[in-house]
Amino acid sequence: MLDKNGIEIKTGQIVEISGAYFQNDNGYYFVDRAPGDPGWCGNDYSLMKISKKGKISKAKRNLCFWPIGVFVNDPWKRAAAKEWNREHATIEVKDGIDRAEVKAHFAEEAESLEEQIRRMSWTWGTDHPETIRNKELQEHYRTVAASIA
Repeated sequence: MLDKNGIEIKTGQIVEISGAYFQNDNGYYFVDRAPGDPGWCGNDYSLMKISKKGKISKAKRNLCFWPIGVFVNDPWKRAAAKEWNREHATIEVKDGIDRAEVKAHFAEEAESLEEQIRRMSWTWGTDHPETIRNKELQEHYRTVAASIA
């Protein structure tokens, strides 16, 4: 998928959402998961909120999706929000924001799989599909972390 300037959106990039129906959805995010990533079967992008200085948010509602997911009980409000977001919400890849915490996030994700991969190798062997899938996921996280300057 492309942002409003025609730049392809990839895992690890910083993006800004603007024009969303709910003010809470506007702001800066980093792309945590993208369609086609190992371990992600969604057709949308999973985003985690960050500050303008690149600090990852610890708030309760720090997640968003692109296209923006609307999660309200009122069906009329949900329909209005979806229509508004379809027409007005934009996403733009941003440069010039510190990505040190984002890089650390992906490095930690890769490291957290190490013990799981070791145990799967002992239990099922290194050629088991789940062991291979987790190794691919770990390599993906390492690649994303290495690609962040």
